[in-house]
Amino acid sequence: MKKIITLTIITLFTLNLSAQKIEKGIWQIEIGTGINTGFNWVTGGEYDYKETSNGTVILESDGDWSDFYNSNSTLNFDVDATNFQNWEDRFLKGVSIGYFVADGFLIGLALDLDGENNTIDDTINVNKNADFSLGITPKLRYYIPIKRGNAMFFETSFGAGINNTTVLNEYQNGDWNEDINNSFGSTIGLGVGWSIFSFNSREIFAIEPMFGFNIGSGTTNSTYTSFDKAADIKYIDKKIDKGSSMGAYFKIKIAFYLGRHFWSH
Repeated sequence: MKKIITLTIITLFTLNLSAQKIEKGIWQIEIGTGINTGFNWVTGGEYDYKETSNGTVILESDGDWSDFYNSNSTLNFDVDATNFQNWEDRFLKGVSIGYFVADGFLIGLALDLDGENNTIDDTINVNKNADFSLGITPKLRYYIPIKRGNAMFFETSFGAGINNTTVLNEYQNGDWNEDINNSFGSTIGLGVGWSIFSFNSREIFAIEPMFGFNIGSGTTNSTYTSFDKAADIKYIDKKIDKGSSMGAYFKIKIAFYLGRHFWSH
């Protein structure tokens, strides 16, 4: 699927199209470049933990994350601007499609969908992995033309996503363990960026650097289960983490602005 999207984008780029940039009726396709850096502050959260053995509660606790920190805020730093391995995943992460409903006003939607399901059986142990993630981010942009035919834009967005992972290990002696994590999160973002039309692309192709700020929250439900066949004991650890955060970011994307006549063919 990713290769089909890649070929489609390359085809659009090589066609002799002539879009009117940011006027009503223009379509936009935006992809990533792998350049995405950001700071993130954890601003709050709470936890709920329970451990059971054969159905009997042996440990239980809950509280606020401030119980572990002197302050209720921590700082995380993530830089992902130099690693260009797995280029298809990196360039096609956060692909979005937008439409100009009026001159300078764009409504867009980004969709991230990923999944994996595999089983490894080496006759002694069996390992099963399942991973599914889905993210949806609608956005609204307002463009302001600037000199040299380029444009400045302001963006607001709302993102929501889920991620489900399961890891199951089964052993020859009958023991097994399973780790399940289900997460849901949402973000509200504000940003400012520039559409730089260049490379003699007949104003179709633009490089778009962007600065922004996100406010987010999320919940993760984790369940770890282990079974000891010889002792006939099943341990279950359940944990619920809730957190909120805010952070600033910088990223660079690539965009294609397509005229209405293209879609009529």
